[in-house]
Amino acid sequence: MGRFSLLALGTAAVVAAGLLVSAGSAVAAGPSAAFRKVSDWGTGFSGEYTVLNSGSTTLSGWKVEFDLPAGSAIGSFWDAAMTQVGGHFTFTDKGWNGTLAPGQSASFGFNGAPGGATAVPSGCKLNGKACDGTTPEDAVAPSVPQNVRSTAKTANTVSLAWNASTDNVGVTGYEVYRGGLPAATVTGTTATVEGLAPDTSFTFTVRAKDAAGNLSAASAAVVVKTDAGGQPPAGWHPSYLSVGTVYEPFDGTDRFFTKVKPRFPAGKNVDYGYLYLNGGQQIGEWKSRAERLAGKSKANGLTPVFVVYAMGGNSDQPSVMWSNLQSPSYVNQVFGGLKEIAQTATNIMGSGKVGYVIEPDTLGYLLQQYAAGYGGDPDRMPAATSGAYDSGALVRGVDPDFPNTLTGFVKAMNHSLKKHTPNSFLGWQLNLWAASGAPGNGIVHSTEAFGFEAGKQRIVDNARANAGFALKAGVGYAAEFVSIDKYGLDAMCAEPSLAADPARATWFWNNDLWNNYLLFAKTLKQTLSLPVVLWQVPVGHINGTTRPSPAEYNASGTFPALPNESQRCEDSASTFFFGDTFTATGGRLEYFTRNEWRDPKLTVSGSTVTWGSHFQEAADAGVVSILMGAGVGTATRGVPQPANTPAVPVDAPTDGYYWITRVQEYYANPVPVG
Repeated sequence: MGRFSLLALGTAAVVAAGLLVSAGSAVAAGPSAAFRKVSDWGTGFSGEYTVLNSGSTTLSGWKVEFDLPAGSAIGSFWDAAMTQVGGHFTFTDKGWNGTLAPGQSASFGFNGAPGGATAVPSGCKLNGKACDGTTPEDAVAPSVPQNVRSTAKTANTVSLAWNASTDNVGVTGYEVYRGGLPAATVTGTTATVEGLAPDTSFTFTVRAKDAAGNLSAASAAVVVKTDAGGQPPAGWHPSYLSVGTVYEPFDGTDRFFTKVKPRFPAGKNVDYGYLYLNGGQQIGEWKSRAERLAGKSKANGLTPVFVVYAMGGNSDQPSVMWSNLQSPSYVNQVFGGLKEIAQTATNIMGSGKVGYVIEPDTLGYLLQQYAAGYGGDPDRMPAATSGAYDSGALVRGVDPDFPNTLTGFVKAMNHSLKKHTPNSFLGWQLNLWAASGAPGNGIVHSTEAFGFEAGKQRIVDNARANAGFALKAGVGYAAEFVSIDKYGLDAMCAEPSLAADPARATWFWNNDLWNNYLLFAKTLKQTLSLPVVLWQVPVGHINGTTRPSPAEYNASGTFPALPNESQRCEDSASTFFFGDTFTATGGRLEYFTRNEWRDPKLTVSGSTVTWGSHFQEAADAGVVSILMGAGVGTATRGVPQPANTPAVPVDAPTDGYYWITRVQEYYANPVPVG
């Protein structure tokens, strides 16, 4: 965990030799923060702050802010999250180092420039008080808000009001909770919660807060049922749990769909084809990609789905994404590009639907890397939403006035896509890894790391943390769904050396882990009141299948084993969702027959293992569609894609037609969804 240390220091901070600034007195009245210059090389310096809890109660989170002289800068930093406004710098804990019992301390550091005495921080504050710890602590919480009531509602919104609270110093705002999760932060005594499902009852409470961060107890709950009708629009997904595929359309895919079409049940086909819109320099390719995906999808009977991967600039670096989010010119470019692809796709599809999976990883990185610096509140996290208006995608005075915050940006993105694609459906992608509390190999493995029941609770808590941040960020505004992925690669493309010992693999999930995954999805559905679309789910299957192949796909009547080489790798996704009977021995047999969930669809006879289809369980968890095919170039391909290996014909998939065969079998009797 980097350079963080938790020290039991008694009543005084022990600070190593060096320049000490804003040192607390030996017996401070409350928590204190002390600075020392660790080293100075003339053109720069290394500094460290130590936060000491000299109080008598546990400190649950810290924020250190200070000023540096004009021209100073901070480069790298560690064990804290940093934000900067001019020469004012704010550092907040990373979560794992934020809770300090009496007498404990935590340290964070940074490298700055210029060097010398002029670089010494000034005006230090710890949690809004002087860093020497002598400021009397406000420990009195405001009174509980009274008379919480609904003043208006629609199919998708509820407006609330309440009587003002009182405080010994002063009330600074109110937190509105929906079902126990933060839904809005306001300074007045009214709020409107958006993005709600129609014809659904929701429970709201309100808590008052003061400048010291003291929160009142929750108000009495008020239950409000939204009106019927409104979003989501009828018919954005089929009446059954549908299936889609990654789809980079070129000539080979045309021939592929022509070949497989006769084996589909009458009137059925793969429902969706998805394609990536990467940011950065690739924004210039968006229009041609929109033309290709919409045109080929319409020709082959698919609904196009664009995966908007813009804010990371095609870098997969949180710092780049964060920088782009603050750049009006970059946001201008993104919204201008999205307006163009939306109009292009609409012109091609006519009255047909167009889908969007929005910004995979963006909210995950923001929650993981930056939210702590803003109290976990997306309403306080800055974003250059103004760029959306500068691009012409939104018009000031005509479209809603979305603020320059993360929440404003999310709502502006949803509104713009809806505006320029009238027949669209959309949802933001959330991440399994974004919230804290997971073991090193991921939250889905919690039942292995913490015990079965404790692990399931860990999964629920993690999903609720993800959903709570997303809820407050406005993902439900004009949206039809939320999305989660599995991974951008088939399991054994990621870890081919572990094929014989899958229990050591991170991504080669057994039946229990897939049920954990559905528990995560179910919790998102329950928390956000939005259906779930599974996206980027690999198409690979477990070797040893006993299922016969149609002769037109494989003359031998059998599916070839996947050798766990590039584009031909095992995964267990298809086996779990479609169901299969396969043979296994040794460690594979032991691992794939584990059944802590006591799943009746898992049976064993000697070395023969059967996993039943789990589409019904997915539907019960709130899943309405599964978009399959991982995003990395070496992934197994259920439909032909560019960059196939020379040994595979351009019109053939790399899995020996296993995935498309299973889709066709499933579509003979698909699972209904509500």
